[in-house]
Amino acid sequence: MVTQFLKYRVGKLLKSFLRNKTFREYGAIKRISILFEIEDFDKIVDFVDILEADGKEVFAYSFDPKNHIFSDLPTNYSIWNKSKMNIWGFPNSADLKLFKEKDADTLIDLTYHILPIYNYLFLNSTADFRVGFDKENSSLFDLLIERNREQDFSFFAEQLLFYMKSLRSK
Repeated sequence: MVTQFLKYRVGKLLKSFLRNKTFREYGAIKRISILFEIEDFDKIVDFVDILEADGKEVFAYSFDPKNHIFSDLPTNYSIWNKSKMNIWGFPNSADLKLFKEKDADTLIDLTYHILPIYNYLFLNSTADFRVGFDKENSSLFDLLIERNREQDFSFFAEQLLFYMKSLRSK
């Protein structure tokens, strides 16, 4: 029931989601929000380090249905679990408010499981430049990169950075 309600809300948000496509040169990117699968946590840390070394402020978000405890989690990482959700399956309003307040100019969606929580966060992001891969709703993205899940994540991350750095807008 909870999942159905969340799916319904996401569907409603999706129908009303209007935006103009935007391209942003890599040098102009200041703040990045990343949505990622919890299974990729160790790999995401390296990717975030690369982005931060390039002078980007990065915030990484994931959902952990198994409620693992992450000790010494850096402050720019948020791992949501069922305890951070309201009874309808949405992020608590305080957590969602913090997500929106980060005011990222770029959203990188690295999720490959289609979960309503990721879609809900995606649709609530303030980012105007959105990067993802091989998605069924490709019109929601400004830059799509094909990702083969059998390939190493570091190869995909290199490709993603290559194409983001290659963009030139006028």
